[in-house]
Amino acid sequence: MNKKIYFILVSIFMFYGCMPQEADPETGARAMLNSARSLMANKDYEAAKDSILEMRSKFPKAFKARTEGIIVMDSIELLQAQDSLAFIDSVLNAERQYFNTLQKRDNRGNNAEYYKQRTKVFYIEQHFDETCAKVKFYLRKIEIDQRKNLEAQVGFNE
Repeated sequence: MNKKIYFILVSIFMFYGCMPQEADPETGARAMLNSARSLMANKDYEAAKDSILEMRSKFPKAFKARTEGIIVMDSIELLQAQDSLAFIDSVLNAERQYFNTLQKRDNRGNNAEYYKQRTKVFYIEQHFDETCAKVKFYLRKIEIDQRKNLEAQVGFNE
């Protein structure tokens, strides 16, 4: 009777011992995170975002990589906002120049183009200010996330 029990127990341990172990989720997540970073460096922001989102869904237990993924995602958003800001700035400068030439003209009774351009410059300035606020927001958010990440690492090491 004891031999049968030992045989069954040894068989069960061997069966579970031979089963493939789960791979460390951090390694797969890190590979996807590095892929997102290289896509971000190549200014392929949408693909980089998709890589981060895919990493989050594939590796829900890779906590360290996910916290770094938050910072990378914010960095992607920051770079997009900075690119938009540069474009809006160039458009705003061109529209302001045209507005300034219209201001210098003497168009008594024919000011429709002047008012239209003034309104256009106003809305571009508004969009510029919103994008500046977005850049400032992501800069602060990345700083705070990095500080929290560093504090968490120091807390784990103690």
